[in-house]
Amino acid sequence: MKRWLFFILALLIFGTSVYLYLPYFQFESTQHLTSFIMLLGSFVLIFVALYVTFNFQNRQKVKTLQNRLSMWTKLSYHVNQVGDEVFNELPIGIIALDEDFEIKWANPHAKTIFDAKIMGKDLKDVHPQLHLAAMNNKIQFMIQIKNETYDVTYRSEYKFFYLFNVTDRELVRQRYNEQIPALGIIYLDNLDEAIGSMDVSEQSSLKGEYLAAIADWANKYNGFLKPYADERLVVLLYRKQLDIMIQDKFDILDKIRLISTQNHVRVSISMGIASWDVNYEELGIYAQNAVELAEKRGGDQVVVNIQDQKIAYFGAKNDASAKNSRVGVRINAQTIKDFIEKSSNVLVMGHHQADLDAFGAMIAVYHMAKASKKPVWLVVDEEKLDKTVQKIYNLAKNEIPSLVENCLNSDVAMKQINPDTLLIVVDTQSPKMVMSPEILEKINKLVIIDHHRVSEESFNAVFSFIEPYASSTVELMMELLNFYNMEEELKISPFEASILYGGLVVDTNNFSYRTGSRTFEVAAKLKDIGADVTEVKLWLRRDLMRTLEINKLLDNIEIYLDRFGFVITTDIYDDRILLAQVADAALQINGVDAAFMIARIDSNTIGVSARSYQNINVQILMEALGGGGHLNSAAAQIKETSVQDVFDQLKNYIDLEYGGGGEPMKIILLEDVKGKGKKDDVIEVAGGYGQFLITQKKGLLATDENIAELNRVKEEAFEANQRHLNLMKKLKAEIDNKKVTLGIQIGQDGKLFGSVTTKQIVEAFEQAHHILIDRKKVDLSSDINSIGIYTATVSLHKDIKAQFEVHIIEK
Repeated sequence: MKRWLFFILALLIFGTSVYLYLPYFQFESTQHLTSFIMLLGSFVLIFVALYVTFNFQNRQKVKTLQNRLSMWTKLSYHVNQVGDEVFNELPIGIIALDEDFEIKWANPHAKTIFDAKIMGKDLKDVHPQLHLAAMNNKIQFMIQIKNETYDVTYRSEYKFFYLFNVTDRELVRQRYNEQIPALGIIYLDNLDEAIGSMDVSEQSSLKGEYLAAIADWANKYNGFLKPYADERLVVLLYRKQLDIMIQDKFDILDKIRLISTQNHVRVSISMGIASWDVNYEELGIYAQNAVELAEKRGGDQVVVNIQDQKIAYFGAKNDASAKNSRVGVRINAQTIKDFIEKSSNVLVMGHHQADLDAFGAMIAVYHMAKASKKPVWLVVDEEKLDKTVQKIYNLAKNEIPSLVENCLNSDVAMKQINPDTLLIVVDTQSPKMVMSPEILEKINKLVIIDHHRVSEESFNAVFSFIEPYASSTVELMMELLNFYNMEEELKISPFEASILYGGLVVDTNNFSYRTGSRTFEVAAKLKDIGADVTEVKLWLRRDLMRTLEINKLLDNIEIYLDRFGFVITTDIYDDRILLAQVADAALQINGVDAAFMIARIDSNTIGVSARSYQNINVQILMEALGGGGHLNSAAAQIKETSVQDVFDQLKNYIDLEYGGGGEPMKIILLEDVKGKGKKDDVIEVAGGYGQFLITQKKGLLATDENIAELNRVKEEAFEANQRHLNLMKKLKAEIDNKKVTLGIQIGQDGKLFGSVTTKQIVEAFEQAHHILIDRKKVDLSSDINSIGIYTATVSLHKDIKAQFEVHIIEK
């Protein structure tokens, strides 16, 4: 009715206006009056039409809204029912917290997960892990509650936890992972050579004994075993069985070793196992690479390659047996010859702190290239030779001047490199250990000749001749020389033969380590060429001061686990030969099966020299420190650490490998432990290793009381961090959008006189705003090189940065 009142009122006003104004209209005829009335009528009709149109649209909108409201009214009941079901009946645990992390509300399912009376309790009392997650604002994570697994989503803005039971999903995931296939390739090392002299029945019996032991071992783990070539087998199993094999440390190695010992033969097995979630073709490639790595490392071991895990090594308790025949050596010699003859020139390089074995091998390669009439240079940085070789190199300048003339330092050798230059690296397989990394980086074609076991870190070479069975690289080089140029005899001088013989002596510790029949054949050959054994002994003699120094260091030897000897000093010894001599001397002590010399070799590097007898594999221990070597002779260099840290790490690895055992136990780490966890982590380890961590004050038994104390300390640290964070946020609010003005002198060319430093900026800011800022935390958006406005960013916290403007004006 109110809408029509306004309309009627408008019509009355309009009619009155027409009536009052009518006398002023002069209509000369009826036609004029009719026209005027029609004009007025058309105005009225226009207004009525507009009114009807807009009114209709409004009625339609109202009707639409009414229909929608009716629909939502009908749905609201069902929506409420669904909401009630989500909160109260579906298996989703929901917990609401207040600002103090106290549980203010929990749905029925959350009460079944935890406790019916959890409301009003502190979250840390109900579940400490949830409390830590809430304090750290973790959004999604997984927890264990009463043997059940839950996915947890935390909405920090509302302080709500949502818990979804995913136990079945995780069991399926676990079963799936357990069913991932594992493929193993097994080689019987040296079998044909070992049984070649036996009669047929003995050969069949011994081969059957080996195969039966391998078959029994595979059956123990429900594996499928099948021979696919002479002395080669394939085994197929699941990841679950592989994990058990790893726990048992592949005891098949010991069984094969026992059979060999009882039958007085040198037969072992090499095995490569890969377990990846890929097709079988790729899996076979991974397994083949693993067994080849086991072979290159000398055999008698297992190499395990599991997806997303570091390659693991097991076994290698015996030194490698010679497997290459003379035919194999001849083929390798011809291959190396082909590479040399296809090159424009040859560079030869050893390792940093080159010893007699490396230097002798370089001389042998020099004669190979000379026989092929190729330009050849030895890369020799005199300061990078060890002390003994430096002494011999000075003698060589008079004894063999023609060879020394072909020795270049790294800078000069770099200028000889062209796209067809061949670099031959001897006596090392670590790119980090070469005498000149710059030359290695620049070269295109690379050949490696070495006798050390292969590690994961290696060169990208066009050809590698690696034989861990060999006593030294000199031994390999002499065998290669026999087949390199069979048309004419290579001319090696007696002095050069003495250097090569010295390489044999050094690497075998006077023929006591890794010495086989071929070693003595090479020694005899060098003696025939003219090697002076007495001269070599004179070169290698210790002087009085060195002998006294070794004895002084041995005074402080520490025996660990009744069989490991450690000689430790914080003094700097830049002579690595001395470290090796101390380790050798310590190994002579009765009852010591492995000896380690640990010292600084410069202000930033710790050197470790390791020697062993019996079944202690020091190569694996040194590889754990980033080094390498042989089963009974290895070394490592570790940067950016301390002698005590290296000593502790080495004892950790020894304890894991030789001193573990006992029931598993949970430990709270008191500091970071490499390969195990970070400080405050709770880890489960073998009992022996756990006791070691506790006695070394690196860990604490994870009792309920200790875990509660750990959580309390974490909470205090978190609260302190929160206070600091809040303080930084306030400081950010005070700094943001402020400005500071500095006047500077400008030259005629518009350039500054002097420079504007952050020190000047923060001093001006403090003077203007009474806020002290650390100048080291101020970063400018660009260099100040003219007048203008610049933005300065202050890093108050890793997540909090404040900004202010720096106005540079002319004085």
